[in-house]
Amino acid sequence: MWAPLERRLGNARCVAFMFMGSFNGIHRYKHRITRTSLYLDNDSNCYLPGRNVSFTRADWDTELRKLEACLINLGWTLTTPYDENFIAQKQHALRERGISLVTIKVEPHETNIH
Repeated sequence: MWAPLERRLGNARCVAFMFMGSFNGIHRYKHRITRTSLYLDNDSNCYLPGRNVSFTRADWDTELRKLEACLINLGWTLTTPYDENFIAQKQHALRERGISLVTIKVEPHETNIH
């Protein structure tokens, strides 16, 4: 499922993406920092979501430039890892601006279904 994005970006530039799932052969990759998504098929062709769960072909370079411009505006790049250090810095910056945060930590537990 990661192959279409990795072919387009290479492993090092996929570090802050989440795989969100697939629908009708189109895979959604959401960037953790910008919260924007890229939509690719198995051949790495780019799409934009349309109405009624449809997709229209899009220009990869245009969509990538939009994402990179957003990251540059924030002071980051596609190689910025979304790791514990980044999250801590983000939370600190939000608190400095008076934005309160609520963190919910879910601890996994074993469930038996019969």
